[in-house]
This record gives sequence, structure tokens and C-alpha cells, in this order.
Amino acid sequence: MINFSHSKVPVVLVDDEPSELDAYGFLLTSMGVNQVIQVQDSRRLPGVMADLGVCVLFLDLNMPHKSGLEVLKELRVTHPHIPTVIITANSEVESAVQCLKQGAHDYLVKPINMNTFASALRNALEICALRNEVLTLKGVSFNRDLKRPDHFQHIITQNPTMIGLFHYIESISTSREPVLILGETGTGKELISRAIHNASGLEGPFVTVDVAGLDDNLFSDTLFGHSKGAYTGADKNREGLVEKAAGGSLFLDEIGDLSAASQVKLLRLVQEGIFYPLGSDQPRTCKARIISATNKSRTELAAVDQDQFRSDLFFRLSTHLIQVPPLRERKEDIPLIAAFLRDQAAKAMGKPVVETGQQVADVLSSHPFPGNIRELKTYIYDAVAQSTDTSLNVDSILERLADTPTVPQPRTSHTAPVLEDLMGRFPTLTALTEYAIAQALERTDNNQSQAAKLLGISKQALSKRLKSRDKS
Repeated sequence: MINFSHSKVPVVLVDDEPSELDAYGFLLTSMGVNQVIQVQDSRRLPGVMADLGVCVLFLDLNMPHKSGLEVLKELRVTHPHIPTVIITANSEVESAVQCLKQGAHDYLVKPINMNTFASALRNALEICALRNEVLTLKGVSFNRDLKRPDHFQHIITQNPTMIGLFHYIESISTSREPVLILGETGTGKELISRAIHNASGLEGPFVTVDVAGLDDNLFSDTLFGHSKGAYTGADKNREGLVEKAAGGSLFLDEIGDLSAASQVKLLRLVQEGIFYPLGSDQPRTCKARIISATNKSRTELAAVDQDQFRSDLFFRLSTHLIQVPPLRERKEDIPLIAAFLRDQAAKAMGKPVVETGQQVADVLSSHPFPGNIRELKTYIYDAVAQSTDTSLNVDSILERLADTPTVPQPRTSHTAPVLEDLMGRFPTLTALTEYAIAQALERTDNNQSQAAKLLGISKQALSKRLKSRDKS
């Protein structure tokens, strides 16, 4: 008997027949599997998967309510890292090919030989181990044992990069040094900042201010306050937000748009920990932790054709630096966030909650979302408002997507700084070609046919380039 007692990876069985669940459950237990989870109703699977980081899934195809193929399509988007083994009485080749195309790891036809079953399980466990090892080498793990997961309860994700950010936030929680959050508009930078504050354990308040629309005088008055008589109309002392955030966190949003004069004042605040209210020559001490955010990249902050952001201020603000990934790099999160927004919209509008529908899920998952979560929210709310039956209005979403750019629009017409930031210097054509080939192969799991399509060349041309590269 093959023994899998060394593995701590749970195995999930999904089948509508209790006798089948019991039989395979007994088989797995006898093989030494420590944790076997049985799911008789496939509609319950998302809830079960939400509590698991890594697992192996055995899935029946013919089930009521939601078929195994429908489940497989959803898993391809929401849990692409989970190896899924199909168990079915259907021996048709077309069925097996369809399942494998949808991401199934293996396809077993009943009745199943014990050795075949054990071999499929062993292979799936090895896949889990290899994927975890790769992710760990990248600094990311599917380990979800956060010290205080409640600090991140308002951020909907199962993306490994985001989970890695949560662990990083916990690791810097006791630090009182500044934090800089970089990320595109709509990625949830304020939610991240609130999570940082919650994890810090600071007893003071979380105070937020969007500094993008503040001129220098308003910036000073808003942050530092003023003394009585500082200017016409200042008939009493007024404390600024820095003092209001004492003992807590001060979140400065969109600091990339600060004027040069305001940057100098912010630098003094961060560097020396002091500030002066308008009309006062008595310094005050900053007792708040500074968290800032911008939708500009590091390259854009230093762009020569814009008002340059001070490098010394950047380094002071970025003692701890967090880069929030855009939604297009978190595709497994799109169905989860869409479902949350759907329920939220239905409650706000006093309408019954409707199903998202597979067509809507597929359409949303294929969209790059240049506006990120904020863009997704507009589509879902509009679709809920127009829904009159049991599912979301997919036509309204398709209509909105038709008028949306397919890729995020660059914020500057100068591509050279972006290329230099990416490659470390202005790249040669050879370097760009090598980079494009490497990216295409990575995105297609080394499938040369698909990579060639992405590159716009024939498979033969790609193969020739690879052979030439290997020889050099």
C-alpha cells in the first residue's frame, strides 16, 4: 500500500454521490492522507476553497446544479494553482480533451485501479510541492497563516502576491518608519494603508488627506494648522491633521502631485519630525506615522519633463515600500470582487441578489481593467441596476467594455524612461527581442506555438531564434 502520510496537503473530493465520496475517502485515508474534505454539492466548493491555501482536488463531471466542467472553468480563473483530477465514467476522448484544455491535471475513467488513483495523487502532490517551492523562491508563499487575518478582512483576494504583501505588512507593523504605497489608480491603496494602520497596533486615529488638490498654502494649513491671526479670517488657533493623527497614522494620498514648496515642508516633517503651524515660530513634534501613496511609478516621479519629485523625499517616504499589483495581474480575484460588489450593489439598490453568470465571469476575466477595481465597480453596479431577471445584464457590461481602452493608457508619451527602468539601461534591439521571447514563453508555460502567436511570428521562426540563442 502506498503511504502519503508525509504530505500535509489536504485532498478535496467533489461528487454528488455519497457512496462514491465514502469509497474514495476511505481509499485516501487508507493511503495515509491526513485531511480529506468531502463536498457533495458543487455549489459549496468556492466556500471550501476559500479556507484552503493549497490542496489537491478530485472532481466528478456529471453533477446537478453545477457540472464538473463548469467548476473546472471557474477554478481555472480563481484557483489556477490547484491541480484538479477528473473522475468520471465518461470515457469519450472529446470529454477528456475538453477537460484538459480547461486546466485539468489528469483524467481518470471509472472503475479506477488503485495504483492509477495513487499515481494521479502522487503526481498532483508533486505539482503542489513544486509550485510552492517556486513561489517560495520568489518570496511568495501560499501559506495563509497570518497573525491577524482580521486586519485584512476588507481586502478581497486569494492572489499569492497580495498574500505576500499582507505578510510583509505584518513584518513591518512594529516599525514607525514611513511607508510608501505605489499602485495604479483604483488598486485599493487606501485599503492597504488602513491595513497597515490596523496591523501597527497604534491607538491613535487613522487620518487621511488627498494632497493632490492642495496648493502650498492650503497644504500647510491643512496639515500643520495655524495660529490665531496667521492670516485674515484666522480668528482662533486651529490644529492641523498632523496633530489630529497623533498616536496614529496620517495617510497622504497622491503625494506625487505635490508642489516643490510643499515637498520641502513634507521632507522636514518626515526627516526631522517637526512642523510649524502657520503664523507660529514654535516647532511642534509629529507623533503620527506617515503613510503615503501615489499612482505614479518611480520612473514617472523622476521624469524630467514633469515637475520633478525630490529624490531625498522619495527615499525618506519609502523606508518601507509596497507595490500594489493591478487587477489584470490578479485575475483570480476578479470573480470574488465582482460577487462582493454585486451583493453590495443589490443591497444599496434594494434589489434581490442575482447570479453573476458564467458569461459575465468570462467577459470580466478577459478584460485588462486599466481602471482596476474602481472600473470593475462601475460595470457591476450598472449591470445590477439594469438586471430584471436572475442574472446580471451581460449586454450592459459588453457595451461598457466596447468603449474602454484594451490596455492601460501611458501617462507620458516618452517610452525611454520606462524601458530604462525595466532593463536597467536603454535596451538594444537584441535585448528587447530576447525579453519579448522570454515573456511570451513564460506567459504560455513554454508552449512555443502559443508564444509564437503572441510574438506575431511563426513557430518555425521562434524555434530558429531559440536554437540560435542556445548555440551562442
